[in-house]
Amino acid sequence: MSSNATTAVVSLFNADENVLANAAALLAQVNHVVVVDDGSSQDPGRILGQLQDLGCTVERLAENSGIAAALNAGIAVALASAERPAFILTMDQDSLLDGGYVAALEESARAAEQAGVRVGMVAPASIRGLPTRRAGVVNGVQLGGEPIQSGLLLPVPIIEDLGILQSDLFIDGVDTEYFLRTQSAGFKTVIAPKAALGHSLGTMTQARLFGSDLTLRGRPVKVRTAASWRYYYLFRNRILLARKYGRQHLWWAIKGFLADYRHLAIVTLLAPNRWERLSSAMAGIADGIAGRAGKRRVR
Repeated sequence: MSSNATTAVVSLFNADENVLANAAALLAQVNHVVVVDDGSSQDPGRILGQLQDLGCTVERLAENSGIAAALNAGIAVALASAERPAFILTMDQDSLLDGGYVAALEESARAAEQAGVRVGMVAPASIRGLPTRRAGVVNGVQLGGEPIQSGLLLPVPIIEDLGILQSDLFIDGVDTEYFLRTQSAGFKTVIAPKAALGHSLGTMTQARLFGSDLTLRGRPVKVRTAASWRYYYLFRNRILLARKYGRQHLWWAIKGFLADYRHLAIVTLLAPNRWERLSSAMAGIADGIAGRAGKRRVR
């Protein structure tokens, strides 16, 4: 049974036909799905037409403006609807929902409110089988740490109170910023114990050292990487967010910097395209220190 309470907003960029199955899974659980094409470099017309035929509302941005801008455009459409939702579900194009996912998040949101927890967002208990971060239990409600953006349930009153996503981050850290914003305002992230999300978390790459593939007990060693250009935003936005929230969330900032630079050291040593990735990260660090935001300006 689909929900009237939640509208799903999906950001797209150069989407392929796999997005159709993901959209169909969404439409089985919510009555309204808004898909926003973020200025795709490849003509998205055919895919967008098929999504519209499925029952999605389709929006197109004139230029590539980043995931936050795309989601904000979809949220604006959802909130302007005659049937205003109680919740917004933010989704990436490559995320696939299990049956009952939305109902599980809505159930957890309502149970938390009844238990006296001020709900800022609701996240699934696992992503591709990996547990999400926990942050203790209050009145029987499992709280969560920093979530990922896809599959995240946002109460509409929170969006109206705290504002929309920070678009000048462009990509990476958008979910982190909203998490820190809700935490700073006294709201909590709630974990939905019955919800699991199928979502791609980077690419697993064969580790190589001095030109040779690494193995451990006869098995190939792999490291998780993102596209090289993403490292600019990962490292720039970490600095921008630390400048904004670091004093109030000092332990978050310390852990984040340690994790990022540990990861950069590992992939620089073991993964291909190391110099391109390292150059992207260094440019991000420089612009973060300079306080530059928005889409990267290649000089």
